Amino acid sequence: MALEYGATHTIIADQQDQCLLHAAKEVKKLTADRGADYAFECTAKPALVAAPLAMVRNAGIAVQVSGCESEVTIDMNLFEWDKMYINPLYGKCRPEIDMKILQDLYYKGDLILDKMVTRTYQLEDLAQAFDDMHHGRNAKGVIIL
Repeated sequence: MALEYGATHTIIADQQDQCLLHAAKEVKKLTADRGADYAFECTAKPALVAAPLAMVRNAGIAVQVSGCESEVTIDMNLFEWDKMYINPLYGKCRPEIDMKILQDLYYKGDLILDKMVTRTYQLEDLAQAFDDMHHGRNAKGVIIL
């Protein structure tokens, strides 16, 4: 789905890849040893919150999207060469401005949200929805009341 939504490359990380350091080497290969301009962490897994720092170039921006609320230890060497690490609340969304923009993009067909819903669940199937979420079976599962 990432390629379908605009990604130019994908890397499937190994579950045993600590802090995604091997995946970061693959990113470096794809960027002529430079690193990505931006890298995003979207899992909320404490072990991965620093992973984007390993993937960005000098002065690159690592974004912690998932809002991990755990105490973590980060290797400060990952911050070398003026890298930035940000944790924007709701992506720094300005609802009074951004929601209208997103709505217009959706109606125009440029924001493909419907296709992201890979499965819907009735409320009585909540346990299955959580199981599917925890096992990565959906891009986005939606509970229908």
